[in-house]
Amino acid sequence: MLSKLFLGWVSAAALGLGFDGAADVARIREELRKKQQDAAARADAALTGDWLDTLWKAAGEAKDDDARCAALLLAMQVAEFGSTDACKEWRGKVRDELLARYADDAKRMGDLLRVSFTPQTREAVLARTTLKSVKAMCLWGEASGYLATMRREKLGEEAQKRLDELMALLRGEYKDELDSKGRRFGDVVEGKLRQMNDLVVGKLAPEIDGKDLDDAPFKLSDYRGKIVVLDFWGNW
Repeated sequence: MLSKLFLGWVSAAALGLGFDGAADVARIREELRKKQQDAAARADAALTGDWLDTLWKAAGEAKDDDARCAALLLAMQVAEFGSTDACKEWRGKVRDELLARYADDAKRMGDLLRVSFTPQTREAVLARTTLKSVKAMCLWGEASGYLATMRREKLGEEAQKRLDELMALLRGEYKDELDSKGRRFGDVVEGKLRQMNDLVVGKLAPEIDGKDLDDAPFKLSDYRGKIVVLDFWGNW
């Protein structure tokens, strides 16, 4: 009886039935979601190591690119989540595998940059991809880091110079490339610069031209010198 059970197990493994990569990916994704704020889990080498080994195996045995990429991207999330030395090594290993397969796949590189927005990932993607759209994503990711810093403190001279270079590239050479929401990077940058330079305390408010609730035309400038409260709303 035991020999029959053993032979049955061997047959299942040989047919690929002893390992369900899709189920393991789904399980690990849910476990990771639950432990996002768990500092102990980040430092748990056994836990993150088991997740990463399983996801790497799932990627290796995947039957198509969608399943393979899903496993690799989740492995990158786990590697970024973990704080162990092994996780740091896994980041490079998984990143290299994704780049070897998908460096010129705009969607999958966009997914990678959303999962891992570190300078190391941006630099690695920039060095491997030939797609302008992906390069634009990397440049915007770097620029966004500087913009986030600006909300807290003034940039140093070198950082400000680099931000100006990035914004110039995105308004020039990469202006027609699209971001993840389908917007031209040129338009995104113009809007951000307008927000930074014009929509600040002490600046003249931009003109608003429309109709009021009684369908009468009005302009914001008609009320210049008066206290005005603007209530933006919509029914879309």
